[in-house]
Amino acid sequence: MSQPRFLVGEQHRILDREDPYCAHSQSPPVSPSCRSRVDWEMALTRGLLHLVLLTLCWGASLAEEGETVPMQTLNCYNDYTSHIVCSWADTEDALQLINVTLHRPAEPVSCDLSEDLAWSQCPSSSCVPRRCVIPYWNFSEADDDYFSFQPDWPLGDQLMVTLTQHVQPPPPKDVHISTTGAHFLLTWSVPLRDVQRPWLSQGDLEFEVVYRRLQDSWEDGTTLQCTSSHVVLEPELLMPSTSYVARVRTKLTPGSGLSGRPSRWSPEVHWDSQPGDKAQPQNLQCFFDGVHTLSCSWEVRSQVTSSISFGLFYRSTVPPREEECSQVQKEELDGLYTRQRCRISVPDPGAHGQYTVSVRPRREEKFIKSSDHIQLACPVLNVTMDGDSYSLHWKAEQKNRISPTFDVQYRKDTATWEDSKSETLQHAHSMPLPVLEPDTKYCARVRVKPSPGPYRGIWSEWSGEHCWTTEWGMSSLVTVPSLLSPRLNRKWKEKIPNPGKSLLFQVGWAGEGERGPLLLAPCLCPVTSCLFL
Repeated sequence: MSQPRFLVGEQHRILDREDPYCAHSQSPPVSPSCRSRVDWEMALTRGLLHLVLLTLCWGASLAEEGETVPMQTLNCYNDYTSHIVCSWADTEDALQLINVTLHRPAEPVSCDLSEDLAWSQCPSSSCVPRRCVIPYWNFSEADDDYFSFQPDWPLGDQLMVTLTQHVQPPPPKDVHISTTGAHFLLTWSVPLRDVQRPWLSQGDLEFEVVYRRLQDSWEDGTTLQCTSSHVVLEPELLMPSTSYVARVRTKLTPGSGLSGRPSRWSPEVHWDSQPGDKAQPQNLQCFFDGVHTLSCSWEVRSQVTSSISFGLFYRSTVPPREEECSQVQKEELDGLYTRQRCRISVPDPGAHGQYTVSVRPRREEKFIKSSDHIQLACPVLNVTMDGDSYSLHWKAEQKNRISPTFDVQYRKDTATWEDSKSETLQHAHSMPLPVLEPDTKYCARVRVKPSPGPYRGIWSEWSGEHCWTTEWGMSSLVTVPSLLSPRLNRKWKEKIPNPGKSLLFQVGWAGEGERGPLLLAPCLCPVTSCLFL
């Protein structure tokens, strides 16, 4: 789809209310004249009425264009063998209007929806995570990977600017109101004399003055047209005991041979246009200040600006090389649109009288070095028992040039991983465990990352948890014969009760007059207690 073009010189409308020269636009139809200062001084007779003069520049705060959500959330890691894994996100609001695709030069990357972001956090509350797997086998330390996002269809706007047809004169300054008696004099100046070779002359300009009561809107104000830099407000034009406010703007005279629009004084306009592609920038306008600056502005849906950065590109007749306008600024309008603006320096208006200006998405790239963004595959863990001791063993993919560092954790089944014991090992693939409690369930896990050096990265995913239960501790019991000396053994035997006298034995008879076999009563205490009585 071709980018839309907007030629300013073809059609241009300024919605404006023109009033007769030095005449009021509202009733009562009083027609004050632009009097000389001598006439004005003779007419002033009454008290002071304070009029507050508003500035003509935009009052909205401007902020430089920031990084888009896809660029902020983009992170890519690789196994340094066969593939690269990228994770990024876009916003739900932006996806309603436009979809962007990740590109790794010079091909688009296929990405799938994901449940969460793997390595970053989304700055928006309505993120849609994506995960991409890029097959790649030619890894080297010299790899320089650049990733970018591009909209799925062309976006942009273009405009041909003829300076004489797009003039916006500078606003008046030094606005002042003074009084003598009942008359008020409003004066101002235009900064043309500050320029050594002004492109505009005083004869090219006229002025529009609007004044209103403080509680009224500007649409309900009174308008005066004047060619001089002052105007007299007579008593009959003002209501008594009422606060007023006034403002002035500069306009081009009909006979100047120039066209454009008046200087700014806080424009406010709202309307609904015909339906179209809501993601496209619109209302691209450029106006030359008649000195050395071409100011351009355009509007974009606020949802689109979170995913796409628009730039202003321009070329003059000489040289024809296209350049990008720097320091694009933006301001929120009504929550639905964002107005972006940029200023182009015009070094020589006479030699460079025409500019071609266009708005389109800026090319943004993010450098991600492969050797610094490695995430190895998780190890495989198992547990072995050698006698009474336990050991952890794991296997990890061998990388010829990457030295691994392992993080090993183990805990009781009743504890949490936050309370577990942790060991960090380099090069090792096993770890003996200390003495564990008998008949207790334990769990362990391990992960790996490149050791500090020419290759860097993040920890792998944890291996699967490996759990086991230790055996009952019978082997910890010390047998008496192996611990007692022969002397102690003899003393122990001497203390054995006589079966005929001890109550611990019972005598059974097979029959009357016959002595039966002796039966040992069962030992009711633990084995260790019985042995050491």
